[in-house]
Amino acid sequence: MKLAGLSVDVDSVASHLEGYGFGRPPDDGTAMRVAVPRALDLFDRLEARATFFLIGGEAESYPDRVREITDRGHEVASHSMTHRLPFAQLDEARAQEEIVDSKGLLERLSGTTVVGFRAPSWDADATLCERLARAGYRYDASAYPSILLPLLRRSIASRSDGGSVRTMSGLWDGVFGPARVHRMSTPGGPLWEIPVSTTPWARLPYYHTLRYVLPRTAFHVIGAWTRTRRGPVTYQFHAVDFLDVREDGLDPRIARHPGMESVLSSKLALAEDSLRRLGRSRRIVPLKEIVHTLDGAPAPVARQETPDQR
Repeated sequence: MKLAGLSVDVDSVASHLEGYGFGRPPDDGTAMRVAVPRALDLFDRLEARATFFLIGGEAESYPDRVREITDRGHEVASHSMTHRLPFAQLDEARAQEEIVDSKGLLERLSGTTVVGFRAPSWDADATLCERLARAGYRYDASAYPSILLPLLRRSIASRSDGGSVRTMSGLWDGVFGPARVHRMSTPGGPLWEIPVSTTPWARLPYYHTLRYVLPRTAFHVIGAWTRTRRGPVTYQFHAVDFLDVREDGLDPRIARHPGMESVLSSKLALAEDSLRRLGRSRRIVPLKEIVHTLDGAPAPVARQETPDQR
């Protein structure tokens, strides 16, 4: 059966607010405390397994939750240590913290080897990929090979306070990169790239935030078209897709984020619908299993006490 890689970016409300140009408030913990259990319960009920991209500095306060993710059969991967923008073209000290230190921390918390990375706001470049390979990661999931990527980068700047929040990637960098899962050779060693899934030819992106941006019919057409790809496809949630501004007492400024005007019951129903559609013709797995399958190697299950530097 074909594979679909499922992931959740566990971005805190605080990191989203910073992305909108507000001063970053203290993390209220709702992403880890509230959103993750809701996602886990839904995924378990639908027999879907996922990759949870965690911000190391925020996950550190919730070690039991991190371990719960892996104990329930899901993958923990790195979403950096701090989720600060711009992210590409890090200096050496910051690269050590964001890439290497976050990996080590999440491995200690989860009891597993962390093999995957996703850059904040897909802000990645060739240097980042080289550093990931040197640090012992097996895959990156930061590529966004779509004509909509320049619009996303403009949005990151325009939605922020005075255009103060930007990525370091050039406006068109990555737009015409490979759209399929592929293995790269970097000066630091081999690295798999698992890009955001897009439709064939037109390269229209397919991930959950767009359910709140596009007309329902348009989103379903994009999803069905994307799922015709021969190889693995992916589907991405954010933690806020499992949160309600009023019910969960969130900072009201997060209401500007797509979908945050919806009530929790509606959001959970949309998430379930997306997963059911995804699972009709594909087995839903963590991203690392896509890499293991393409490598022809079984997924590791034993606890690793030290980083895997293969």
